Amino acid sequence: MGAKDVKDTESTEDTKDTDTAITYQNKDLVSKLFGDRMKGKSLSLLGLGTDLKVKDVRPTNIPVVQARELRMDNLFELEDGSVAVLDYESEYRKSNFIKYGRYVMDVADRYLKEGKEPDIRMLVLYTADIEKAETAFERTACSIRTEAAYLVGVPSGEWMEEARRSIAEGTIPEKVLMHLVLLPLTYKGEERKQEAIRECVELARQIPDKGQESFVLAGILTFTDKVINKETRQYIKEVLGMTQIGKMLMDEGRQAGIREGRQAGIQEGRQEGIQEEAKKNARNMLKRGTPLEEIAEILELPVETVQSWNLEACTVV
Repeated sequence: MGAKDVKDTESTEDTKDTDTAITYQNKDLVSKLFGDRMKGKSLSLLGLGTDLKVKDVRPTNIPVVQARELRMDNLFELEDGSVAVLDYESEYRKSNFIKYGRYVMDVADRYLKEGKEPDIRMLVLYTADIEKAETAFERTACSIRTEAAYLVGVPSGEWMEEARRSIAEGTIPEKVLMHLVLLPLTYKGEERKQEAIRECVELARQIPDKGQESFVLAGILTFTDKVINKETRQYIKEVLGMTQIGKMLMDEGRQAGIREGRQAGIQEGRQEGIQEEAKKNARNMLKRGTPLEEIAEILELPVETVQSWNLEACTVV
């Protein structure tokens, strides 16, 4: 791949606009479109140190008991029977290991419920902003290990020229398609990344094969979700509206709207139940003298929320 060895800061903008939703509130579909095209392909295309091929793609969201949901970037079943969790990062933080540990344990739990016990690999692909990162988090009770790949040092200019040439000639190898997907992450700095996203999207639109076009666009959306800014997001939304993947996302959005309408009452009741249970647990711990900060950490809630529940209880006559 030309790299050496070869994000989860969540997107800071929670887009509420229904138009923008055709690209960013359907991440499951985008990931699936990209993942389906990865079937039969080797993870070495991503610069990862393994030639194992993707056998199947699994859903990336993991509902949990707390009022939160884990969502990894990709979850692949590999040809040797193992499972690979793949995340993309634009910054290194030791606290990410906690997230990776949750991914691994909850994926293991999902498979145990299916009566399966596959080996699980935690793969992390770093943008060009990161040159080296720790790959292990060791404690007496547990060990969390990652397999890291780095896009720093990738010949970005050569990749871009090769993509332009291949598209012009009408013969585009799988390696070049993957390079187009990864290219925006091979640049350092916010401004250059946004420019590269636009360049790669424009090149993808010129691909004659609509299946390949969808693969590249879905891949770009999946890989750049954590680094894309508002202006580039709007640009991609407009571009996608004219493509096959855009139509698919809009169709999925309409169907999702119908499903959400049916599920709204059920979900609201469930969330209220979760909140009431958390409130009950918080008040019990407060009665036992547990500090507010510790309660907030255990329940994974803001300290302010726990404090408001405490004040609410104190005002009850």
